Amino acid sequence: MNTINKIFQNTGFLLAGKAGTKLISLLTVIYIVRYLGDAGYGKYTFAFAFVSFFTLISEMGTHHILVREISRSQKNANLLLGNTILISIVLSFLALLLAIFSINFMNYPLETEKLVLVAALGLLFGSLSNYGIMYEVNLNMKYPVILGLLSRIFLLISVSLVVIYDLGIFWIVILTVVSDALPNILMMIISRNIFLPNFKYDAKLCKYILKESLPLAMAAVFIAIYYRIDVVMLSWLKGDVDVGIYSAAYRLTEAFTFIPVTFMVSIFPLMSRYYTESTDKLMLSYLKSFKFLFIIALPLAIGISLISDKIILTVYGNQFENSIQLLQILIWSTAIVFINYPLTQLLISTNNQKIFSTSTAICAALNVVLNFILIPNYSYIGASVATVITQLVNGFIILYYKPKELLLSQLFNEVRVPLFAAVSMAIFTFYSKYYLNLTFTIALSVILYFILLYAFGGLDYEEKKILLNLKLSFQKNVSRKFLKLEKRV
Repeated sequence: MNTINKIFQNTGFLLAGKAGTKLISLLTVIYIVRYLGDAGYGKYTFAFAFVSFFTLISEMGTHHILVREISRSQKNANLLLGNTILISIVLSFLALLLAIFSINFMNYPLETEKLVLVAALGLLFGSLSNYGIMYEVNLNMKYPVILGLLSRIFLLISVSLVVIYDLGIFWIVILTVVSDALPNILMMIISRNIFLPNFKYDAKLCKYILKESLPLAMAAVFIAIYYRIDVVMLSWLKGDVDVGIYSAAYRLTEAFTFIPVTFMVSIFPLMSRYYTESTDKLMLSYLKSFKFLFIIALPLAIGISLISDKIILTVYGNQFENSIQLLQILIWSTAIVFINYPLTQLLISTNNQKIFSTSTAICAALNVVLNFILIPNYSYIGASVATVITQLVNGFIILYYKPKELLLSQLFNEVRVPLFAAVSMAIFTFYSKYYLNLTFTIALSVILYFILLYAFGGLDYEEKKILLNLKLSFQKNVSRKFLKLEKRV
């Protein structure tokens, strides 16, 4: 199987699995939101948003460095994995202690403190996520995706039982922690039958891992600030109700971020390899990634902006009517994430993670300032505007430091046709939503967009060939599975 087909098969499997996972997660969130209400959901969201700051300590930015180094050479993969896990175990206990100390030091209600303490227990399982890295490097994400899907199914069933028996918010938090830990525990058990990390402590190697990871760790801290500080500041300046209304819309937009993350899981190891092999291949891999994600991001943002009222009322009900405008704003933040993500991965793959770290530091400071200015007067509207502005500034900064081989004219050539198709789709969606139900409006808008994209040359010959090869490869795999099934019968 050639590399391109392998990338697309792995990405296709990842996207399908993650889409299923996100759909189940969305159903779970709907159950939780409707059961807890705006104030209760605000407390639930705050607990995990608060703990997310300490998750960064346990991870320390080692994931990307580990994938990058093993992609370039698998000679010392077991030793790299073993020492990274040792580092993560120490940092996980440190993160747990800091989380417990911090929430007790702050002046929050006793119930909120208890929720945070329960949520913080999940930090102890963070180090086990490293066991899935070898699957990621080898473009074989079957087991991680399946385990992630099973964990979300477990949470959906568990939350349903909590709602039926009215067990309360504490059980929902406990079961969320168990669900998040479950795939990491199972991955450790499964992986031990395939490869064993070498836990021989290597001081020089640990020092190298920490040195290379430090810029990414700092970047992760800053990202968490401008992704999560809005929830904490809303809780502090306004209250649980405002947090619940904001988080309801935010969770819907956040559900789509798995697309760029999943797509780049397959591309990032190749970018890391191409950095030492071929600049042309490196730039081509970025341009294709940027184009495919732009093709998805623009119509997604336009479409959801136009039908946000139907989405919010259908999903959450009239109680969350105030989330409609938030969804219209926040979806553009998600669209910018789609466009920015390939370039951040390009910077990391070319050993320029310090640029990424600097950019996120600037944006974190900007986001805090904007939230302090906007939240007191505009509450969750102000927080959502601050989020979009921050993402936009981040995009301009990393674009300024793009590799010299990457020309702005190349990016412009990639977006002309998708932009035309998206504007045409927007006009159709705006008028059709008054005459068609939500499902038909979405379906017809998507069909129109891709027809225009194809008709006006939005995909070049090489991209059409890739999709054709992917289709043929998929058909062969399906036929092979049916033949195996017939033999068993």
